[in-house]
Amino acid sequence: MCGCREVMHAMWRPQKFKGIYLMATAYVLTLTLPSAASVYWAFGDELLTHSNALSLLPRTPFRDAAVVLMLVHQFITFGFACTPLYFVWEKLIGLHDCRSLCKRAAARLPVVVPIWFLAIVFPFFGPINSAVGSLLVSFTVYIIPALAHMITYRSAHC
Repeated sequence: MCGCREVMHAMWRPQKFKGIYLMATAYVLTLTLPSAASVYWAFGDELLTHSNALSLLPRTPFRDAAVVLMLVHQFITFGFACTPLYFVWEKLIGLHDCRSLCKRAAARLPVVVPIWFLAIVFPFFGPINSAVGSLLVSFTVYIIPALAHMITYRSAHC
């Protein structure tokens, strides 16, 4: 599989995972689930025809802040999800071992810009986003890392 070693390389510091997973679980339990439950409780069936729950909220500074925070979240998630792709690209052009973060960031632009362009062209919160998310989340979170681990450590002599 192309990129399996890059997926492993992107997850290479497992000693930090316990703390990160604890913080992520606390975040989901204290912020994500209560806010999602309250929106579903308040708007219920309206969410069947509106793919963007934020569009149902009244226009207030708090809603605008929520939209900005959602965009920040999307950019951060995009950066994390593309890390193996960045590593493949950096190895392809010979900059993976470069210590300069500025050079590596500039080298990642040919990867980032087309993806951002496609993200802007297609709907942000829409059926395409829902379909792609539902199909790819399990692959990017569970299946691809598990395959990368199994392929990388398929024999005891690796």
